Amino acid sequence: MESLAVRWLFPGQEVLVDSRCLDCGGSIRVRTRDEEILEIDPQTAIGYMPSPFAASRVGSAAFN
Repeated sequence: MESLAVRWLFPGQEVLVDSRCLDCGGSIRVRTRDEEILEIDPQTAIGYMPSPFAASRVGSAAFN
């Protein structure tokens, strides 16, 4: 998620982030400009941010 925050360092410019899925290793590409998302590939990509509260929560891994 921190990689998406880099867009604030380049106001008005297009920012491209190429990365890999931590689960399957597939490629992920996100292009942004300011607050606009220009491209997400694959379109089914989702963000995941671990929470310090995860250890105390019960439920699906998607919410932990």
